[in-house]
Amino acid sequence: MKLKIKKQLLEEELITYASDHIDLPENGVDCSEGCNPYGFPAKVEEVYKSFDIGRLGPYPHSQALYEAIHNYWKDVIDVEKGNIALADGSINALYIINNIFDTHDTKVLGISPQFTDYYMHAKMTGLEYVPITLRKEDNYKLNVDEFLDESITEDYNYLYIDNPNNPTGQSVSIEDIERIVAKCLKHDIVVIVDEAYGDFMPKSNSAVALFAKYPNLIVVRTLSKGFGLAGLRAGYIIAHKDMIAYMKKMINPYMIGELHRELAAAALSCDDHIEMSMQAFAEMKRQLAEALDGDGRLHMAESLDTCSLCLLYHDEPSIRLKDEFVKRGILVIDGNDFRGLDASSVRLRLPRKEEFGRVLEAVKEINRI
Repeated sequence: MKLKIKKQLLEEELITYASDHIDLPENGVDCSEGCNPYGFPAKVEEVYKSFDIGRLGPYPHSQALYEAIHNYWKDVIDVEKGNIALADGSINALYIINNIFDTHDTKVLGISPQFTDYYMHAKMTGLEYVPITLRKEDNYKLNVDEFLDESITEDYNYLYIDNPNNPTGQSVSIEDIERIVAKCLKHDIVVIVDEAYGDFMPKSNSAVALFAKYPNLIVVRTLSKGFGLAGLRAGYIIAHKDMIAYMKKMINPYMIGELHRELAAAALSCDDHIEMSMQAFAEMKRQLAEALDGDGRLHMAESLDTCSLCLLYHDEPSIRLKDEFVKRGILVIDGNDFRGLDASSVRLRLPRKEEFGRVLEAVKEINRI
């Protein structure tokens, strides 16, 4: 039997760290999943308890999430319903975006390492993914001037950048994002800015502020990270109305269920929840940096203090760094799951404050190996 399966699915080996199962060591600390360890705002539970279950009968028609997105961004820019496409989390948003582009001789410029599932899906859809590689000797910091001068050329059809970066947690300033988008516009390159972890940087640094000025810009957001609702599967895309119209030709018109729209809308009104998380992460990052400042062998890559993610890498190339953390009861993501990294590195998502002591002790021990 001959099935007309896409050749990319037959030929490409899937690389992903996403899983519906977690192998957490007994009494261990989970620093692997990207969701907020502090959970979601209390208001979400209040809305859940008062929700009329009879509303689950019809198809979803709630406008609450569109209104909440508008209100969330109104101090930065006016976002109308026509500028928004709802999605089941940011990963689904990226799948939607990949599917609107012509895959014939199409090249995607990326930055390695970055979100693995994005570039794997791009390749599976027939897009050619060509990343520039962040250098260990530069502490994996993106050199924006070099990127602008040497990497962005008319050879590419679009650019994918996650801001903050996954796995390093570093962020690019809004001024540099605009420089990148402006140069890409001159070459007819669409820019996708994935802000899955964007709630952990100031709202003023979001590329959402630029979408009305640049028709080649698409911004992806989610409620999985900062708002602690990864299990809800709620995200959205903001872009020029023409770009959103193309997407809506390809997607389920009932994206995100009735209940989930209401819960996501409630979460978006709770900025204080994220502020508390950011303060806690900044203090943990400070202590990590202090513990690693010396003649040890473990290092933390360039990272935004308030972001929940960081990339740790070891001087010994033969070490399996994930195994060293697991021995100490800490579950992290193996560097092998990211292009441009290897087993001597891990992505660590910061835990709750009360669990951080165990993580810090593990870091100090591994630093001496």
